[in-house]
Amino acid sequence: MADSAEPFPGDSAQLFARIAHELAAQPDVQSTTDRIVALAKEVLACDSTAIWSLTTAGMTRMHSATDPALAASFNGVVNETREGVSWECLNTHTTVRVDDIRTDQRWPAYRAFVLSQPEPRLLSAVGYSLDVEDRNLGALVISSTRANHFDDERTDMGAVFAAHAAISMEAAGAADRVGNLERALESNRRIGIALGILMARYRVTESQAFDMVRSASQHAHEKLRMIAEHVVLTGDLPEWPNRRPS
Repeated sequence: MADSAEPFPGDSAQLFARIAHELAAQPDVQSTTDRIVALAKEVLACDSTAIWSLTTAGMTRMHSATDPALAASFNGVVNETREGVSWECLNTHTTVRVDDIRTDQRWPAYRAFVLSQPEPRLLSAVGYSLDVEDRNLGALVISSTRANHFDDERTDMGAVFAAHAAISMEAAGAADRVGNLERALESNRRIGIALGILMARYRVTESQAFDMVRSASQHAHEKLRMIAEHVVLTGDLPEWPNRRPS
């Protein structure tokens, strides 16, 4: 592999084992995607890396990039022209490779934009679809200022890296979902406790107690869970006039 970077010494198995461990150590999805693009740039010796996805409106969106300003400019052009590596990769769920954008004829408007950029331009790129079973998480696009930078060996190595990236993103997303669910369940539990306290204190129904919490939330401009926490800690609602049900 020409000009390959190997930040972690050892053979490929050791390299990807260390990458997997490092990605697994990230605390959330954003940290995971940020680390993925940084590692991809090092491991694949490229100049720019970004992770993209499609919104529900069918537009591309950048999650993480080693050069966010550059990625943002590409995102605008991709959404305007519906051309380019990220667009093709996201919509076909296939690996998309450009050896030299100067001679590639697939996307004339996209090519014109790339060639209008100041030197050094991103001349070659590979996009990988990030799939875990039937779930698509987006696309990893790696780019180089050198034409023909992504030979078969480097492209294959990138595919293995992309597979690790997709698995890590799925695991981080699952962890985030579990964390959100646990917080929601705990919030609901505290609200239930608060309603019980109000029902006993004011001898009201559950529906009336909930109306009291909701009214307090609106008057105090606080979320329901914050009002509920106040009730649990103090035994009563925050002070505001005419708070009791009629």
